[in-house]
Amino acid sequence: MKYDTTIIKDIRSFLKVNQRIEIDFDHPDFLDEYTSRVEKIKEDLIYVALPEIRHVPEKTHGWVFYVYKDQRYGFETQVEGYEGGPSVRMILASPREILRLQRRKYFRVFVDIPVTCRAPTLPMEEPESIFYGTILNISAGGVLMETDREIPVGSELVLFFSLAQEMDIDDIPSKVIRCGIVKKTKKHILYEYGIEFYSLDGRLRDAIMRFVFKQLIELNRQVKE
Repeated sequence: MKYDTTIIKDIRSFLKVNQRIEIDFDHPDFLDEYTSRVEKIKEDLIYVALPEIRHVPEKTHGWVFYVYKDQRYGFETQVEGYEGGPSVRMILASPREILRLQRRKYFRVFVDIPVTCRAPTLPMEEPESIFYGTILNISAGGVLMETDREIPVGSELVLFFSLAQEMDIDDIPSKVIRCGIVKKTKKHILYEYGIEFYSLDGRLRDAIMRFVFKQLIELNRQVKE
């Protein structure tokens, strides 16, 4: 099984001054994706142009994404403070490692997670309103799911599943955006669906991103061993 994600330890070789970056903060008041620029790099700190007029609280967790030499990278960080002067800079914690990511907004990881699905357009007392499947890969943007239930593209679903022992993910509003047949016999058809999350709150998005990030790091370490 191939993963298009690798760990970069030599950070300065892949993150340069003047690099344009995008920052996602894990904070209810700052849920947009903010554009900034790296202005200075020290051993443990990264100084970036202030991405928002309001100050994001110190110790706020976040994600930084950027493209360097036509390759996408990302890392976890937190706000360490601000530097004054003619133009205020935000100070971010320097990461111990950077992930070289797939060329998509949200990076994904292969999994095998049971999922319960509910069709919100049907009354809950109807047996057809609830069915089960398996999540094959996951990102903060959605999942690839396998099930024996036929679902039209465009259908809305509500998903329920658990991320290992970290937390339960409940009531995620989702939509089927593509489908395919994985296996077909005379008595049985197994379908595969691309499902997109929408209206995902920042807390759940960050929980999924943390899970995927940790899984990718662990998988890369296992491959190297």
